Amino acid sequence: MTTPQVPRTVKLGDILPSLGSFESVLQSLKSYPLWPVVLREALLDRAISGVVCSEEEFETSWVLWCKRNEVDSSAPAYEGLSVNEMRNAATRGKRIEKFKEQSFGKLVPEYFRLRKGELDRVLLEVVQFQHEAVAEEALFRCQGGEQSLEAAAHELAHRDGEDLAMKRVGPIGLSRLGVKLSTLVHGSVAGALLGPKKIGHFHVVVRVLELHEASLDDRTRHRMLDELLNQWLEQQIAALTGRAPKPAVRDDVSPLQIASSD
Repeated sequence: MTTPQVPRTVKLGDILPSLGSFESVLQSLKSYPLWPVVLREALLDRAISGVVCSEEEFETSWVLWCKRNEVDSSAPAYEGLSVNEMRNAATRGKRIEKFKEQSFGKLVPEYFRLRKGELDRVLLEVVQFQHEAVAEEALFRCQGGEQSLEAAAHELAHRDGEDLAMKRVGPIGLSRLGVKLSTLVHGSVAGALLGPKKIGHFHVVVRVLELHEASLDDRTRHRMLDELLNQWLEQQIAALTGRAPKPAVRDDVSPLQIASSD
């Protein structure tokens, strides 16, 4: 019986022969999708180079880092890092948080004011009518307390030419409603009946079920600081690479198509 051969230990040069010097490493990284990540992290390292943690902050960060990476704090060993490198890795997140606060903390209130219209969230009932007269009749019945919006839409469907389905939308940021629907809802209160509003090919009637106004609490402040940091990093990377800055990607600003179009 032949004894199976143990695979030879692979060396870095076997899989990445081009990485023979710092210059070749740099050129290879630039051709990989990792390059923007490398630039971002290098910029962050430079930004926090002068930020220090107190002894208490270090101890807290060190304990959490060791626990997260299953490292014995009394005899630390991790991925070939030196003790100093592990200490820097442990406090890096804290130093980034301190840098964000020091650099952008004063900008948060004004930035929040600019973003508030996108952060306010609503929960709506929406019905799209083909005929304005039918939409007005449904709104009249609801305003008089005669029927709910859903019941009025169901009863009037035969006059509109097709089944009328009431959509429940949200909770969702106002900016995702599209310009016309957002304008209709803006400034309203919970319970308000709005419309008819011509949006695309439809006449829209809306009931505002809930309105959650954004406030600058700790969670929102943290989000604003993250956005400001990401914008700053994007500007720095754009300057280094010569390309135009990429627009910020946020989960609350993609328009939601309630009707066919605005």
